Amino acid sequence: MGRAQGTMRVGYHVNRRELWRFLRSLLALILGLDLWSFQAQSGGEAAGLAGSTAHIIALLNPGKRPEPVIVDAAHHRVYIGTETGGSVTVLDDRSNHIVKTIRVGREVEDMALDPTGRRLFAASSVASRLSVINTSTLRIASVVRNIKDASGVALDPSRHRLYVTEMTANAVAVINTTNAEVVATLTLPGRPLGVGVDTVLHRVFVGLFKLGRVDAIDESSGKVVGSVRIGNQPVHPFRMESSIHRLYVVSSGSSSLSIVDTQEVRVVRTLRTGQYPEGLDVSAARNRAYISNEGDPGTDKNSGHTASVIDLRSGQIIDTLPVRQGPDGIAYDRTTGNVYISVEDSGHVEVLHLPARER
Repeated sequence: MGRAQGTMRVGYHVNRRELWRFLRSLLALILGLDLWSFQAQSGGEAAGLAGSTAHIIALLNPGKRPEPVIVDAAHHRVYIGTETGGSVTVLDDRSNHIVKTIRVGREVEDMALDPTGRRLFAASSVASRLSVINTSTLRIASVVRNIKDASGVALDPSRHRLYVTEMTANAVAVINTTNAEVVATLTLPGRPLGVGVDTVLHRVFVGLFKLGRVDAIDESSGKVVGSVRIGNQPVHPFRMESSIHRLYVVSSGSSSLSIVDTQEVRVVRTLRTGQYPEGLDVSAARNRAYISNEGDPGTDKNSGHTASVIDLRSGQIIDTLPVRQGPDGIAYDRTTGNVYISVEDSGHVEVLHLPARER
């Protein structure tokens, strides 16, 4: 009541800015967000929550424990992988209606999209398989089996190569996408998890979760050509901008975003994120990074309830979005200005429309 009364002036004129902050705070509380405890944890980011002008336009139910999210803006599709549900749910980004749910096997950890070839690759860790989905027919085209603890996924379409990390096996499976067969296995001790490909340099970048390091591998020789230390516990997904030779990696244990020069294999910048980040998407053309803050360092004890919008030019968090507890995957849709955030604990995907300055 104190804040509500504080928004009134003499003559009962309303301070609209203060009223808007109050309403945003009230909405956050309705969503189950404890602003006061969050402020204590993050050193005052709660003010960013109350001031956020992003708003929820849809709340979706894609299946149990949704995690990775990918937007194919050119074809108006959004793909959401579920862990317990063992499926890939397909949305139309114009209506945000579910088009189809495709069963692929439990624990969908990561996905890679080939929009030109109209294929989606989904790695299922518990099922130890990789599913190749035809995005025109929305049917499974082929399956690669016996990939132990399949985790991160990255594609080089020009070389018809797909890379899948096998975390517990300390390896990376190399798959020929023309016939869906494993053609090589790269051994990388340190629990490889995230992976990305610079498709111009034809280098594969693998994050070693245990070592807090990223190794660069030449695609032709399969040999490590460089290594760079980043934050503690780098997670998937990796995001790559091959045209500018930049790799983006969030590290859960150090709550940071590392920007890596893939030519020189060095960190050019390290930015602070929210607590224990998990999901990541980047719009390099707009100098924006979108990060979900799961709230746990590599376990399933999720306590986070925010996502961050970072200005890559200033390195500052320009907005903190309130979401339900346990945000994981996140993806930005350039055609709609919406961001999709999968919330593991509640089994929902929240669709938020961003203000112009954050797109």
